Amino acid sequence: MEIASYSSDSRVIIKNAKEVAASFRHPEIEVEHLMIAVVRHEGSEVESILNQLGKSSAYIEHIVETYLKDQSSRSTPRENLTISPAVEEVLAQALEEKSKLFDALVEPEHIFIAILDPKSRLAPYVRDKIDLTKEDAYRAIAESKSVEEITSAAAARGEKAVVSGEKKEVAGTLRYCVDLTNQAAAGEFDPCIGREKEVQQVIQILLRRRKNSPVLVGGAGVGKTAIVEGFTQAVIDGRVPKTLQGVRVMEVDMGALVAGAKYKGEFEERFKTLVSEVVKSGGRVVLFIDEIHTITAAGSTGGGMDAANLIKPALARGQIRLIGATTEEEYIKYLEKDKALDRRFERVKVEEPSVDDSIRIVRGVVPKYQEHHKITYTDDAVVASVKYSKRYLSERNLPDIALDIVDEAASQFLVQQEFSTTNMPAIQEQISEMEKLIQACEGKDPEKDRTEFDRLYEAYDQFSRQMEMLQEYWGHRLEAQQAEAGK
Repeated sequence: MEIASYSSDSRVIIKNAKEVAASFRHPEIEVEHLMIAVVRHEGSEVESILNQLGKSSAYIEHIVETYLKDQSSRSTPRENLTISPAVEEVLAQALEEKSKLFDALVEPEHIFIAILDPKSRLAPYVRDKIDLTKEDAYRAIAESKSVEEITSAAAARGEKAVVSGEKKEVAGTLRYCVDLTNQAAAGEFDPCIGREKEVQQVIQILLRRRKNSPVLVGGAGVGKTAIVEGFTQAVIDGRVPKTLQGVRVMEVDMGALVAGAKYKGEFEERFKTLVSEVVKSGGRVVLFIDEIHTITAAGSTGGGMDAANLIKPALARGQIRLIGATTEEEYIKYLEKDKALDRRFERVKVEEPSVDDSIRIVRGVVPKYQEHHKITYTDDAVVASVKYSKRYLSERNLPDIALDIVDEAASQFLVQQEFSTTNMPAIQEQISEMEKLIQACEGKDPEKDRTEFDRLYEAYDQFSRQMEMLQEYWGHRLEAQQAEAGK
């Protein structure tokens, strides 16, 4: 083991693992001892990973201790405990994880990932109980990597932004942000159809020297977020001017920023750090804040500044590119009142698409729903989803409500199909049983042979209930087929 490759925190963890093994009177330091030492270590990235994954370090420690108590131990503890081959493999794997994440030294999170690696000899009991995978840890780390770490690492390798169709193993993101660029590269977004004009407006505003932050204003469900996704996809495909090629689009999670900020000034510090990282990226990061009106109130408790006041200087100097999205009512209520903030944004009006445009949008997106539900939509169904939603659900906006109908119809179809598939054998059995009961009742008097006839009536009632359910689910399809055949 190259001790120089390990940080001071990692060295402390290895030392603590030895103490854990000694406390259980075990002859060697095993992977489970290392796991306890990792989750017990305070102030490391492992704490953040567990918090993001909704796991308690105390719970994991309890699971591992339960396992260790059942293992054989010596009557007297050994003074010089040796590291088992399993732990040596984990520490060697941690070196590889360090390289993958472009870190200088092996940190506790690298050891934690190596322990979760499927090839490690972590006890199956512990692995099943803690219910964590290496991929889970990677995703959590991706959400907490700072842009400075990633840009410096990428620059050292001479890499450009992600433009391939594959998602990077560990994506560089701002703290408290989601990397939309990675999601677009992985093909997770629906196609942006009929919003070319708005996407073009966003690009033009972002290219400005000053006042280069657009805010999308429109009703709920008209496709504001889809425009941002369309812009991100254009970046990935290289369909943007040279200045914007290779930028990373990050969606800020305002809830995560505010959550857990227990002390006065803690939220402000988080937000200032985020803004500082974007500024230091030199224009390589574009922030997106959905429901951007929330920045006028976020963090403003106990006399603290809100996020809007913290971001104004960077917006005024054009040091940060920010895309916002909100509704007309909330823009007027919150952002328009703050004249200093309002004039730093350029408003992009997003209108509800027409019925014909909505049909074109739904037609373009339907293949994604077909792939998800493993069914095929007829064009008549697509057109009907738009026309009927506009006629009967006018309080909702297109195309969102039409896509909801398309999605819900497929879900209902699959539920009904599953019911019919699983119940057809039972119905066949009921038919056979009734045939036998009818034969048994032939020539008999219902008053004298009540038992046979009661069984027949009971079987018929059960059969009727099943048939009524099938009629409710599939009767309209049968009627449509009969009508089609009669033409």
